[in-house]
Amino acid sequence: MTYRPTRRQVTALAVVVAAIVLPPLLSRLIPGVFTDARASMLGIGVTYAAMALSLNLLMGYAGQISLGHGALLATGAYTSGILTGRYGWSYMFGVMVAMVMGAAIAFIVGLPALRLRGIYLAITTLGFAAVMDAAILKIPYLSRGSAGVELPRPVANTFIFTENADYLALILVITTVVWLLDANVVRTKLGRAFFGIREDERVAQSFGVDVARYKMIAFMLSGALAGLAGAMHGHLLLFVESRTFAFPLFSLTIVAFVVIGGLGSRVGVVVAAASFGVVPQLLRAVQGWDLILGSALLIFAMARHPGGVAGAIAEAREKKEIRAARRQGEEDDASTQPLPDLAALPLPISDTPTATSGPLLEVRDIHVTFGGLKAVDGADLVVPEGKIIGLIGPNGAGKTTLFNTISGFVTPDAGVLKLRGNDIGALAPHQRAQAGLGRTFQLVGLAKRLSVHQNLLLAQHARANYGLISSLAYLPRAGRTEADLEARATEALEAIGFAEFADRPIDQLSGGQQRIVEIACALMNAPDLLMLDEPSAGMAPGVIESLALRLRQLRDELGRTILIIEHHIPLVMDVCDEVWVMASGRTLAHGSPQEVIARTDVIEAYLGAPTLAGVGGVPRSAAAGLGRPAARGMGG
Repeated sequence: MTYRPTRRQVTALAVVVAAIVLPPLLSRLIPGVFTDARASMLGIGVTYAAMALSLNLLMGYAGQISLGHGALLATGAYTSGILTGRYGWSYMFGVMVAMVMGAAIAFIVGLPALRLRGIYLAITTLGFAAVMDAAILKIPYLSRGSAGVELPRPVANTFIFTENADYLALILVITTVVWLLDANVVRTKLGRAFFGIREDERVAQSFGVDVARYKMIAFMLSGALAGLAGAMHGHLLLFVESRTFAFPLFSLTIVAFVVIGGLGSRVGVVVAAASFGVVPQLLRAVQGWDLILGSALLIFAMARHPGGVAGAIAEAREKKEIRAARRQGEEDDASTQPLPDLAALPLPISDTPTATSGPLLEVRDIHVTFGGLKAVDGADLVVPEGKIIGLIGPNGAGKTTLFNTISGFVTPDAGVLKLRGNDIGALAPHQRAQAGLGRTFQLVGLAKRLSVHQNLLLAQHARANYGLISSLAYLPRAGRTEADLEARATEALEAIGFAEFADRPIDQLSGGQQRIVEIACALMNAPDLLMLDEPSAGMAPGVIESLALRLRQLRDELGRTILIIEHHIPLVMDVCDEVWVMASGRTLAHGSPQEVIARTDVIEAYLGAPTLAGVGGVPRSAAAGLGRPAARGMGG
């Protein structure tokens, strides 16, 4: 079989060849135009681009704020300078150790990110940079006080990269490799995990993403690339000191590159960074005003286009597409359309639930306290396999808290949780998802800024069984796995009738459409237990009838077990084999829907009207009345 390179491989090879050949060739053919100074200027643009890519991976992809990135860049420059300048190591080994040091320092900086978010994390990274600038970088062994570190140019056999044009060719090749690595991150499970964490950590965990692990990977990858970029920059300048990466100005400048270019946009941040590296030197009149111009652009981007230049372009394109769709009479709102056949989703045959002798889920004597409030007070719940079990109760009864306890988002004070007879109380949310729990949320649990197609891929995270190296290098195993996941996502889009909305962000769909996609995502991993938190919220009455049909199909045709929180009592009466009732954090009753709905204490818990219980039975119309007071509430 003849090997045929892909278009992407051919393009990458062409870029690398051009990067190697053009700068040295131009400097020798037209030295009066492509001067050494201009090659240095372009080199600064290239190293700025590499710096921005390293921060974009952390801030743009994983959503982790860092205001101390300059310290990581300085770490790379100082490490490579000490090893190559003082100890005579080769450029390649100096840069590699710089990457390792950058990753190691980023690991330490990233530890607070496991608990801190937003402004608190930003202050932590800022404090780290202040310590590096004021103390560590001024240690005499490292920098001879404030004297700084010399960084010699690379040597290849007898050739020395003395000319800036020659060194420019080298760093262009390195930056191209960084670009390709970044592209591999985005198109694999690694990038999707980062995006999921950026959008909503709980949603990412419900899809099986180990949030703590992937946060740390994001910090370490960003630190390694920052170490590389800092070393490249230092060897271009030939000398660095603490003022080269001046705190906090340099760090904030790199942040500005990423924000102006567009958080998460590889092309945008590279263009923004390279422009700020080249233009002030190209236009001497701009020098001295570049920081003012950058600050103005940053303020404008934050105020008008938080997505930066790339985001503004994308918004304009999306608005154009929406207007075109409306002119063609496209109906985007599916809130009144019947639900698609969820049983037709491409669930692997190997994931058909296996029978178990005991209950699928067993919850015993769960207690959850928030401060002085007892949210759940000794609740019990048993879910037999192959059944649809309803969990109902008035607002504030503790239903959603119990749901969150089962799925691992709330840690109980006491109680037992067993799935297929195995204690899952010590498992993290992503481990419970991998063990067979799938769930939806009261407020739609999807990555809202990602497309429908991307959400369906993210939902299959646990099925992407390849490692970090495969992701970064896009090895054959990663390619085969991604092709399988893409095929399943495409089939799922066809099954739910959303093929035309594949590339549309979730936040541009109607509430009913979002619910459909959320349920489809929850089913992509073929969970043993599907937990639905108010799935009918936002649906028209006709669609709710369709939902009842689809839930019965999942049970009867696919053998799925479903646990459902629902305020729409007619839906509960229609689909549930058994109903459990909660009130004031306790289990009040359980049994068949007809038995439960006729109980005096259940009616009293909903309506506070014990006199109604004198009736021998509660008709279906009365059952519907139970749902009305809580229909718009938070659901407990």
